[in-house]
Amino acid sequence: MAKYKKKITSKDIAEELGVSRSVVSFVLNGKNKEMRISDELSKKVLDLVETRNYQTNHIAKSLKTGKTETIGLIVADIANPFFSKIASEIEKEVRKKGYSVFFCSSNENKKNFNFQLENFKNRQVDGLILIPPINSDKILTVLGSQNIPFVIMDRVFENMSANSVNINNHKAAYDATTRLINNGRKKVALINVNNELITMSDRTNGYIDAIADNGMEVNPYLLQQLKYSNVAAHVNEAVNEVILNNADAIIFTTNKLGVQGVQAISNMGKRIPEDIAVISFDDTTAYAVAKTSITAIKQPLEQMCKEAVRILMKSIDKSEDNIDIEQIILDASFIVRESCP
Repeated sequence: MAKYKKKITSKDIAEELGVSRSVVSFVLNGKNKEMRISDELSKKVLDLVETRNYQTNHIAKSLKTGKTETIGLIVADIANPFFSKIASEIEKEVRKKGYSVFFCSSNENKKNFNFQLENFKNRQVDGLILIPPINSDKILTVLGSQNIPFVIMDRVFENMSANSVNINNHKAAYDATTRLINNGRKKVALINVNNELITMSDRTNGYIDAIADNGMEVNPYLLQQLKYSNVAAHVNEAVNEVILNNADAIIFTTNKLGVQGVQAISNMGKRIPEDIAVISFDDTTAYAVAKTSITAIKQPLEQMCKEAVRILMKSIDKSEDNIDIEQIILDASFIVRESCP
């Protein structure tokens, strides 16, 4: 039977290289420049670590520093490409800081969200990045009182002072509606989901304001609001409804709506963009490779995730009495394709 290789320790590395354990520790913690350890010696330590079965004793380290070097991430739906991209970018950014990330989905369910928060607290994560479901205000208020650093992404909660990173959702929807009107479309529809979320209601209001500012009236049949719990069942119905009311353009407020909605347009025998122009929030690979490629509103996810991690790490490193709240709002951009040139 094959034997497992014994894990090498920092003491073993130090003895093999003829240096002190503190030198090894400084190199492994990225403090070699600060402690004026030569590049040559640093390389020897790192090369030896790579070739041997070395693992940091994280339990001992956390007892010494008071930190677990882990964060928790709760997204709405990890199966959605938009949220999986966020998870991937967050993981990449925290790894640069020497941290690990645990992540899970709430499925827009408040009880799930609260349960997952408690699990992360029990794991003693150093901080949290959250995409909370509707009506999570009280849960977040309690969390804030517990001095656990957290950053909210892709969500807005009024009357709450918390670190957050979002896009200007009103402007994105306003610009999308205006773009379609400037392309000669007279009856622009909006198919939205979870309008109870402020981010989604901002998209609705951006659409309404653009219609009004262009001298048009909002047709209630062209404004479809779907519930998160039954999106798949009702996207086709919503698309059919707006087309029956002579829509010549549709804005989808998520890519989950958009991917299914584009198929529904095709099933009704309508052509994109000849009969129906389309713009969707949240670019996805499916839009680039579709039979008719789809113009999309792209959120700057890499920048959003970098900002979220930066703010969280600052909160983790600062004392509890000196944390400044940051609420970042970024602009989205258009990826222009065939469905709305």
